Amino acid sequence: MQYRPGRESDFTHLPTFVWQAIYPAFDLPDLSEEQRAENDRAVAEARDRVLLALTDPRATVITAWDERRRGLAGYIVVTKAGKFSATIDQLVVRRSEWGTGTAVELLDRAARKTGMERDLLVAVRPYNQRALAFFSKHGFEDTGESAGEVYPDRPLWRRAGEASVAATDGEFPTEADEPHFAPVYESLPDYNLATEELSAEPLFDPEQSSLDEQQLSELEAFIARAKAQKSRELQEPSEKKSPVESSTPTINYASKHPEIELEIDFGGEEPTDPEKGRGSIPFEFAFDETDTEPAPRRPEEVAQEETDTVIDDPLELREIPEPEPVETPRELRGAFEDQLGERLAAYFGADALPEYLGVYWKADNFHRIRDVALQGLTTFLNARPGPKRAARRRRNVIAELIEYFVVETAGAVHGGQIAQRVLRYQGADWKKVDLFKLVMDYLNFGEDADGVYTDFVSLPPRILKNATASYLQATRDERVFFIYDQSLFGSGKQGFAVTDATIYWKNILQPAGAATYTTLRTLERRGDHLLIDGQYFDAGKALNLRVALLLDKLRRMELDD
Repeated sequence: MQYRPGRESDFTHLPTFVWQAIYPAFDLPDLSEEQRAENDRAVAEARDRVLLALTDPRATVITAWDERRRGLAGYIVVTKAGKFSATIDQLVVRRSEWGTGTAVELLDRAARKTGMERDLLVAVRPYNQRALAFFSKHGFEDTGESAGEVYPDRPLWRRAGEASVAATDGEFPTEADEPHFAPVYESLPDYNLATEELSAEPLFDPEQSSLDEQQLSELEAFIARAKAQKSRELQEPSEKKSPVESSTPTINYASKHPEIELEIDFGGEEPTDPEKGRGSIPFEFAFDETDTEPAPRRPEEVAQEETDTVIDDPLELREIPEPEPVETPRELRGAFEDQLGERLAAYFGADALPEYLGVYWKADNFHRIRDVALQGLTTFLNARPGPKRAARRRRNVIAELIEYFVVETAGAVHGGQIAQRVLRYQGADWKKVDLFKLVMDYLNFGEDADGVYTDFVSLPPRILKNATASYLQATRDERVFFIYDQSLFGSGKQGFAVTDATIYWKNILQPAGAATYTTLRTLERRGDHLLIDGQYFDAGKALNLRVALLLDKLRRMELDD
């Protein structure tokens, strides 16, 4: 996981990310209408609030970026409020990262960035039990107040910073600290404290002080002790005797351990009594200047050497550890849910996302299908195939799960706009599939669909001429499957055409567009139309959904091994 300052490109699909993170924890049956409206605003305004924070010099935005998935795993926004406090505006972590320490790391990094001396304040929704437990675990306490600018009311939680802790710990010295403060007393200026008589009047007026009764009492006792210490110093002689310096150092070698007598050799003659001064040292040195033999070994070492058997075998066998798994089912499930949210928003718009995610969380049968598919994918990836095969299999399994959910599980939500026969193409071999039939099935074009021309022998020459002049710029190698005329008077100037490699189109009052399947980068719904690589496309609500699903299928087309 990479933690870094937030940048605008990190928050492209933030409303989808936020909704996936908070749902279904925020979808509680007893929420009021105001609370539900607040949650909807939090999702809708998430990206605007983050982008505003990125331009605010008081704000700190830190993201957790999942390098493996190449996506956002979480982020935090903290704004300084005055000199000694800061507020946590947003702390959102992907559901698959709950319990992994990502939120803790984001919180710690933001606290260090804004300053550990600051108090941290956060307004927590009273029904968000997971957030309440998280902040309580990491030092936050309920202040008993509500966040003033938030409606509906939310309790305000606070974690004291180092400045607040320092202000309350050890405010005044006690008598036990007296020896440690002697140098401080000596350095005090002489304000005639020794001759000043203690007054019966209090030293401070409580009405003009911010200290409480106990603090005033401790402060007065401290000043009294300082006066007494200063008085004692003035009564002592001003001159102190200093030791007489001697050129010959006097060393008392037995001062620390008088029970041990040592023989000290200063380089002179040997002592007259060799036993004097030897003391009770219970050992002898095992070497002599003239002795060239090694010191004798202890008996137990010899006995140990005789009993030990030496095996001259330098080969040491160790168990080879199992390789770390490439990806676990939990990680793959998180990646699938991330992409599911993105594609649902691309197909149906961000406003419809809650409804589709509600279906997803309750679809037990689909969950079983998902778990079996992801378990098989995990086994395949952990066999460590080549990088290209692994990436292709991972992409296809997740994409086909999303397609199955949209077509089958959520079919009732969009009214069955996509025919179930498209599911027969899941796992198809691109070298063997009938691409023309696949395209027609995905778009649900029958043989007699109005405005759809697949027989170019009977195609009116005027339509073909206007279409090629307006938008259809196919190469000679391309096979044109059909031209769909959407012009008002059947002129062929507006509509779209699909080939075996590219889709071409022209909408009224819009420039012509084209996108090649295997190089398609972005595809999303924007209002009532699609944006295909940033180009405007609109064939009607039902066809827009089918075209989007078709292009997502064709962009995975692989004709090589």
